[in-house]
Amino acid sequence: MRKNIYLILTLQFFLINSAYARCNVEAFGFGSSYEQVRGKFPEDMPMMSASSPTLLFVPGEWVCKNEKVFEGSPVFFHFVEDKLVRIQIFRYTMQGGVPSLIKWAESIYGVIKKPKSFFNIRPSADWSWKDVNTSIRYVVESDESGFAEGMFIDSKAHSALIMEQSGQLESNNN
Repeated sequence: MRKNIYLILTLQFFLINSAYARCNVEAFGFGSSYEQVRGKFPEDMPMMSASSPTLLFVPGEWVCKNEKVFEGSPVFFHFVEDKLVRIQIFRYTMQGGVPSLIKWAESIYGVIKKPKSFFNIRPSADWSWKDVNTSIRYVVESDESGFAEGMFIDSKAHSALIMEQSGQLESNNN
């Protein structure tokens, strides 16, 4: 009898955890090459015009198939020296909606105390999570039609490459 109770409790634990499993975009592996990341998607996936050797643009529904929040949310994989160094996720919501990308982010990185401006009718806020391997930033900004949410996930191990590329872009613009 006791064994049956333990078995039932164990099964419930696994079922509950699998129901709450979330897509973690970091599983694509910082430091991976463009071809390694591209290879994780079907070969017949249409290439988006924004893609280049340093930027892979993938519709969110291809990245996280079971996450409703990723439907219509573009995901950008940034590469420097053929290494994945940054992942960006964007979501736009029309006026009257509520921020939803934040719910996914909190399921991965933990719940965070939000500033009052986040709860306004026209939310505007940003904050970061502290993590050993990554720098994670969330931004929400409003406009006249709704609001945009953005997630910026950077590899700390490749921060020198990110800074080097930023410096090159800045000097090219001057």
